[in-house]
Amino acid sequence: MNSLCFTNRCRRWAHQLLLLGAGAVVWPAAAVGTSKLAPVDAVWAATGEAVRACVGREDPACLAIAVGELRKVAPAGSVAIPFSVGVAAFYDGRFAEARTELTKVAGNAQAPRDLREQAESWIELAESSAAVLQGARSHRLANAKVVAWVKPGADEVLLGYLDRVLSKALPKLEAAFGPANAPIALHVYTRATELARVSGLTEAQIRTSGTIALCKFNRVMITSPQDLVFGYPWADTVVHELVHWFVIKRGGAGVPIWLHEGLARSLQGGWRGARPEVLDRDERQIAAWGRRNKKFISFARMHPTMAALPSQHETQLAFAQVHHAVTWALQKAAARQNRPLDSAQAAGQLVALFAQGMDTNQALLATLGQNLAAFEATWKQQWAKFDVGDASEATPGRALLVFRRGTADDQTAAPASPARRFAELGDRFAVLKRPLAAAIEYRKAIAAAPQDGPLLIARVVRVLLDLGKTLEALEYLTPAIDQYSEHAPLHVLAGRAAIARSQWKQALESLELAAWLNPYDPQVHALSAQAHAALGQEGEAGAARGRLALVEVVGL
Repeated sequence: MNSLCFTNRCRRWAHQLLLLGAGAVVWPAAAVGTSKLAPVDAVWAATGEAVRACVGREDPACLAIAVGELRKVAPAGSVAIPFSVGVAAFYDGRFAEARTELTKVAGNAQAPRDLREQAESWIELAESSAAVLQGARSHRLANAKVVAWVKPGADEVLLGYLDRVLSKALPKLEAAFGPANAPIALHVYTRATELARVSGLTEAQIRTSGTIALCKFNRVMITSPQDLVFGYPWADTVVHELVHWFVIKRGGAGVPIWLHEGLARSLQGGWRGARPEVLDRDERQIAAWGRRNKKFISFARMHPTMAALPSQHETQLAFAQVHHAVTWALQKAAARQNRPLDSAQAAGQLVALFAQGMDTNQALLATLGQNLAAFEATWKQQWAKFDVGDASEATPGRALLVFRRGTADDQTAAPASPARRFAELGDRFAVLKRPLAAAIEYRKAIAAAPQDGPLLIARVVRVLLDLGKTLEALEYLTPAIDQYSEHAPLHVLAGRAAIARSQWKQALESLELAAWLNPYDPQVHALSAQAHAALGQEGEAGAARGRLALVEVVGL
């Protein structure tokens, strides 16, 4: 069990390392040395700040330089060197070397106890990371700027899509924050349980908050969409975590979590042309939900991680709030400088202030003329006036994440009574291959509970398409996609409807939207192959058949 990072000590330290960044490496202020071991504080006085800054940026190249300086002043036997070398190796993904170096600290009875415990926790993280990645293969993407580690099998279906997303996103992020000076590591974990093993988060935190991706330890870590019943917006999520990667590298550990998340949320859709300052329908709906339920997540409650919030709805609300807060701040900063707003450029300029050594109050004073307390107070007034539009009476539109192996809430329950009886009867007719009878019952269920979400709508659309009633299916489908844009099955059904009308290009557009959410649905690739073939695009049709073969073996 040691390699799984399940011990209380490992969980405690891994969680601190996850949350504290540079602060996680806590060197004793007055460690007592011996004839064989130089006092840590004497060495640290000369080079500690440089090493801490590198750790805050999770930057192994920076650490290598700092360790070179450390060697010049550290007497033989100093644990400062193997500790720093081991952490650098861990950040660089060299887990065996990390274990070897850190064992020199953990196994040294003369090393400070606090440092030994930290070394032991890093060792457990290295072991669990190596175990989770066992069998994974590396793939160079986006002109080798990213190295993706993916296990052979169904998850390889992500590679082509990832390459497209990264090739669009990275130039924009590098223009804002500066070039990535080394390949970015991206790990795809087949199950959320694996993310828990390598991150320090518990499975309960992941499932409760919906935290299924992280940027930590100098790598982007995402849960495969195949571990969720309907997938999730994994493409935007990857870019979201890439923003974190750049902010950590450029701003260090001092950038507060609300600003980190607000920048990432604002810029995550830039690769597909989304406007950073626009809150989407789902965010407006969760804002309306927050008002009705008198919910507000303060910046203090977001610290040190949103993964600790008590529900997926509150996590969604927190993301909507920081999106609004950060875009409002960037707009205000642009107005003060009398220049047009370029969100990505403004984000890079703000993060650069932290790189200069400013804290949050100083950076906000320089940018907005307000300290943190004043900014939060004035922004809260703006949030209270935020126009939610037609979402005021709506339920939250972003589908909660439904894990295949259990979830914090029962998100797959049948519709509430009285619609439940109609829906269950419709399901029985559908299984019996009686689509007309099924459609009748599904219509009754929708009439009885029109706000029950996308599942019923997908069922009635499916049987209507089976009956050849495409126009009636679209009457249900079109408004549903507008309201539940992150429900992958609706986009697949839109692709089916377009194919039924020989609208091949429109079909491919809908199926691509489905792929950005759940590329593990075989229909996505089977229908794509059909549409490409109809357009005479045999190469693309063959590629789609290849992706179909990858996901069919999963049997999801």
